[in-house]
Amino acid sequence: MNPVEFELTEQEAAVAGSRAAWRLSLADGLLARHLAPLAAFFLALTFAAILGLTGLVSRRAAEIALIAAAAAYMIYRLWTRRRFLAARRLAGAWAQQIRAAAPARLALDEAGLRLTGAGLDRAWTFAEGLEVESVSGLVYVWPRAGLPLVWPTRAHADAQEAEAFLALIRQRTGAKPPPAAADDDDD
Repeated sequence: MNPVEFELTEQEAAVAGSRAAWRLSLADGLLARHLAPLAAFFLALTFAAILGLTGLVSRRAAEIALIAAAAAYMIYRLWTRRRFLAARRLAGAWAQQIRAAAPARLALDEAGLRLTGAGLDRAWTFAEGLEVESVSGLVYVWPRAGLPLVWPTRAHADAQEAEAFLALIRQRTGAKPPPAAADDDDD
């Protein structure tokens, strides 16, 4: 397949950076990083409130426990927010690096994908277990960890060429193609 050359627009770079930041911030798991601390906070509040209302501990001790639980949860959320902002800066810088490398050149070979441009040379191998998705005119190739490969579908000559390119990449990664839209012609 012929290499694809493209330039990301400012809006495409912003969208790609935001999506990559979101995925990077959730990389270690939604349950472990976000829902488990919320559940622990709720349980601590419930436990302290029950102990305080039943009189098993003094009301003052229960209030201190409630304040301490709230403070611990707020500190954790601030730390999580800091992690998200760091991921957003990293992903935004990556998207701007792709944009600044214009025209960027995407090549597909037997081993994987290679993106080159002004000051840019990065490769993603199929052995990494890549995941491919096409969303809102941008194609993302996600490695198991790290930043994705991003390019616009408009870089291809037409929609059929873009779909053929994506199908070939999905075939080489071993990914199943996305489900086709169902036709509702049963009227």
